[in-house]
Amino acid sequence: MKHPKGTGSDFANLKQAARDIPEVAEYLDSFSVTIGDMVLARRIQLGYTQSLLAQLAETTQARVSQIESGNGNVTSDTLNRVFKALKLASLNPTFRDEEAATTIS
Repeated sequence: MKHPKGTGSDFANLKQAARDIPEVAEYLDSFSVTIGDMVLARRIQLGYTQSLLAQLAETTQARVSQIESGNGNVTSDTLNRVFKALKLASLNPTFRDEEAATTIS
């Protein structure tokens, strides 16, 4: 079955419209949401379920879900165990002024 034309663009337009709301953009750019997105992407890349990641990180599936949903109420100890289970050796942040410099160049 073919998807209706423009379905993907509708979602992209919705995301952009949401980002135009300052409070939404601030939330989406928050540390906890950024970490949650990174954990989710790496977990999927490795083919792990939330339950498997929780087992490897010695935490609960509910806690993994909270991390991935951007809940900021997670201890650094838990994040360290999750990062270790995901084999995340380092974080390479991109700073806003670096983003601006690369887009201006």
